[in-house]
Amino acid sequence: MRLLSCAFQTHFLPTVVLMIFLLSCYCARSISAIETDMLGEYSGQCPGLVNDKPCNVDGYVGSDVLYEDEYVRVWNFTLAPGESTSMHRHDYDYHFVAIHPTQLEVYGENGSRLFDFRAEGVLGFKINGQYLEPIGGLELPWPVPRIHSAKNIGDSYYYEILFETKRNDDSSKNKRTAMDMMIAPFKHMFAKHSDDEL
Repeated sequence: MRLLSCAFQTHFLPTVVLMIFLLSCYCARSISAIETDMLGEYSGQCPGLVNDKPCNVDGYVGSDVLYEDEYVRVWNFTLAPGESTSMHRHDYDYHFVAIHPTQLEVYGENGSRLFDFRAEGVLGFKINGQYLEPIGGLELPWPVPRIHSAKNIGDSYYYEILFETKRNDDSSKNKRTAMDMMIAPFKHMFAKHSDDEL
C-alpha cells in the first residue's frame, strides 16, 4: 500500500493538479487579456545561416499565453497536420504536456531539417548556452538549438500545454520551479494523510 501511495503522490496527483491549474488558467483567459514579455518579432542575423541572411525570430513558443506571472508563463499550443510554428527562440527552461501527441519535425535556425520525434507525455528542456538540453532521460538524435521551428508531420491535430520557468540567472537557485508553485496550494492534502491512510 505504501508503494502505491508513493507512486500516486509522485506521479498521478501532480499531473492531476497540473491539469486542474491549467484548466482554471484557460477559463480565466477569457476574462482578461494576458500581458506578456519578450515575444515580439525581430529581424536579425541568425547564427548558422548560409551567407548570413536575415531571418525573423519571435518568442512565441506556443499559440497563446494562458497565464503569466513573475515566475512562470503557461502556453496553449496547437498545430494542425502539416502546420509549422514560427522560427522562435526559447528564453526560459520549459516543460510541456502533450495532450494530443503526434510526430513533430524540428528545423534549425537556417531552415535545415534536424530530426523528427514523437511528442508525447511530459517532456522538458533546460537552456544550456545556445542549445536546449533534454531533462529526464529524453534522448534526441540531434542537439536542439534555442532558435528553431517545428512542423506537425502526423495525421492528427497536435495539442500541448507548455510552461516556462522564468528565472534570473543571478538568483535562479532561490526561485521555486513552476511545478512546485502549481502544487504548493495543494501540499496540505499530502500532509493530512499518512501513508497508511491512503
